[in-house]
Amino acid sequence: MRDAVARQVDVEKDSVKLSCEEGEGKYRPGKITFQAKKQRSIDLGKIQKSIAATRLSGHTNMRVDYLQITVRGSLRLHGKEPVLQVSGAGQQFELAADDRDLEKLLLEAAGRSEETVTVVGRVDGWSGRFPVVLRTLAKRYGTDGKTPILLVISSLKTADQK
Repeated sequence: MRDAVARQVDVEKDSVKLSCEEGEGKYRPGKITFQAKKQRSIDLGKIQKSIAATRLSGHTNMRVDYLQITVRGSLRLHGKEPVLQVSGAGQQFELAADDRDLEKLLLEAAGRSEETVTVVGRVDGWSGRFPVVLRTLAKRYGTDGKTPILLVISSLKTADQK
């Protein structure tokens, strides 16, 4: 997976790091971290397609526990749902909060149509064995990038917050 991420045009190649837990054996829990190049945005659909083009789309027991991302963009309400439009990209996220206080802040900020917010959250559907995850994501969100992806946020920062 690390190589599939590193091949992305928008990923800062030197930022891709894999750290595994100490121990014996071939299959140890690990964490991959990476970041976008300056002034770029990472398209989750491209990462999904890149992973699907590897052996991870087939018969493997490798799994992902979650995909946590930091996103910056403008926040608005679409009907009653808060939606984040990624700065400089066509990507959108439908947002939900992981607790009630944060949900209240999220809805207030969306009601004000905040132009610059930063959120941290876990992307819906990125949990399980890779073949199952890839099929689920394709069914739930398609492959055209037009359906907003659900992001369950754990933090929200508006432009006026330090």
